Amino acid sequence: MNTAYRRALLTLFAITEGATGLGLLMLPSILFALLFGTRHVTPEAAVIGRICGAALLALAAASWGARDAEDRQGTIGLLVGVTLYNFLTTAVLTYSALVLEMIGILLWPAILYHAATSLWCLLAIRRAR
Repeated sequence: MNTAYRRALLTLFAITEGATGLGLLMLPSILFALLFGTRHVTPEAAVIGRICGAALLALAAASWGARDAEDRQGTIGLLVGVTLYNFLTTAVLTYSALVLEMIGILLWPAILYHAATSLWCLLAIRRAR
């Protein structure tokens, strides 16, 4: 796998998802408003948002740490996980827009980001094999 290609992908993912994770941990109501246009976040939703923020930070840390890894199988495993995350996130966010009509100013950019990252990850996995 091309080291520069993998490094760029994992660096971008670590930074964007790390920032999102921090936002969810610290200010879930603001992130919910920007993504879904919600004005009121229940305490239960805030707790779930914070748990998701912690998970995103863990995924960001793993991606950051794997940027320069030489272990091919480990890197492919991480990329498969990141790809799955991005595809499912694209689906859930698209569902929230089209079916639930929960649309904030950052929702469509987030959908496009996750869709593009999904495709980029697939290309990285293909190159690695």
